[in-house]
Formats: sequence, C-alpha cells, structure tokens
Amino acid sequence: MTDAELESVVAAVSTVLRRTVSLVRPLSGGQHARTLLVEDSTTEYVVRLFPPLDNAVTHEPQILDRIASLGDLAPRLVATGKYRESPFIVTSVVPGGPPAPGLPLRDIAAQMAAVLARIHQLDGVGLRTLSWQPPHGDSTIETHARQAWKQLDPADHVLTHYDFWCGNALWDGAKLTGVVDWSGARSAPRELDISWCRLDLVLLGSIDAADQFLTVYERESGHSLLDTRTWDLMAAARSASRVESWAPNYLGIGKPDLTARVLRSRMDDWTSLLCTK
Repeated sequence: MTDAELESVVAAVSTVLRRTVSLVRPLSGGQHARTLLVEDSTTEYVVRLFPPLDNAVTHEPQILDRIASLGDLAPRLVATGKYRESPFIVTSVVPGGPPAPGLPLRDIAAQMAAVLARIHQLDGVGLRTLSWQPPHGDSTIETHARQAWKQLDPADHVLTHYDFWCGNALWDGAKLTGVVDWSGARSAPRELDISWCRLDLVLLGSIDAADQFLTVYERESGHSLLDTRTWDLMAAARSASRVESWAPNYLGIGKPDLTARVLRSRMDDWTSLLCTK
C-alpha cells in the first residue's frame, strides 16, 4: 500500500470517527487484513482493512459483543466503515506484542490454553457455524484425515476463535495480555481451536509444548478430550500443502528463524508422526 493510499485510509477513518486521526504505524502479522495503528489527540486505535466485499464488518461486531466479558483481553468495537470497496473495523488497542524472547514454549502453551478455556465458556449460540466437510486431496495426511473423519462428533459446539495461534495472542514480556483478530470466530467444536494451536506450537518447535497445552486446557476447562489425534490430523490436512506461505506471518511476530524450509520440515515430521500413530 502506497503512502498516498495509507493517507486516504486514515482520512476515511477520520470521517467515520468524526475527528481527525493520524497514522502511527502499520502493524505486522497476519495476511488477511492490513492493520494500522492510528491516534487522535488522546487515544490510539487499531484499524483493520479487509479485502473488497469481505464480510468481516457485518460479522465481527457481534463477536466483539459476545466476548466483552473477557475485559482487557479482547478488543472493543469503536466503529466500522469502508475505504473504496474495502471494509474496515476500528477497535480499541489491546496492549502487548510478541512474547518475550526466550520465553519457554511450555509457558506460552499454558497461558494460551488457560485463556482458550475461558473463550470456550462464552455463548456461541446463533453464530455462523463451521462449514463441515471432509478433507480433499490425495496426500498421505489428507487420506488419513479423510479416513478418520467418520470418527468425529461435530455436535458439541462452542464459540471458537477459529485462528487461535501465537500470532493472535499479545504479550507483555512473559504475560499474555490479549487475543485479537476475531473476524473468523464462529460456532464450532472446541477441538478445532485446540488442534490449530497445537499445530502452531509444533511449528514453533515443541511437541512437548503442544502436549502441555492440551493438559492445561483439560484442567482449566474441565473437559477431557478423547480424540486428539483425529483433530490433529484435520488441522494438519487443512494446512500441510501451504505451510511455507506462513513464513511471513511468523516473521511479523519476530520469528525469522521459521523460514519456509523450516516450516515444511517440521510439518512433514508432524504429519509423519500423526500418520504412524
């Protein structure tokens, strides 16, 4: 996005807020929306600009209302608007950034599991639901996932984040301070969030941390999860063919070591393990 386009987006935000705001800086992380930090004379805001005709502006506000009980852990809706054909959402700023360098992955896993247990206690009734279909394709992981598909029970739905990974968690040093990017949230089985975060922890380099995540989640939520492997298969089948494309996302949260080659290697090791269990 050019400087002139950025200025035009900020001007559109000013119009919606009915006060002048200025660009502080673009924010990194994620590829779905372009994210900006703006400010008026007293307050900073986060602006997320979505692709043309994206439905986030109609969907996310009701999610932010549902998760208000999370308090400072979640953003608060300020306004919605449009720049040309691209909708945008303005929210409050959730303080924090990437986890402290050197923070053990087991600590990251434990805190993310605890906050996910809180999220899954919230009301998901009436939200859009998961588009439920078996994995396609002929790769080994997709074949195994498709064979395991019939074992899943999709009936127990909760409010899921739907993209629960470390890039959507914010930290103040060693403490988790918030969860952002709720545009995909929906009513779905809790295991969808759990397996997605476990995959992220594996890609970060620790199967042990992924297991720690599961242990803490079960303790904090009171739910014993019986079919973790099948859901791990589903998460891997959703992403194995495109994992290299996630390298910019990890770079955006301070993980330059997670190159496309590293991500591919760790994904291949994980899918091999899942397919031999």
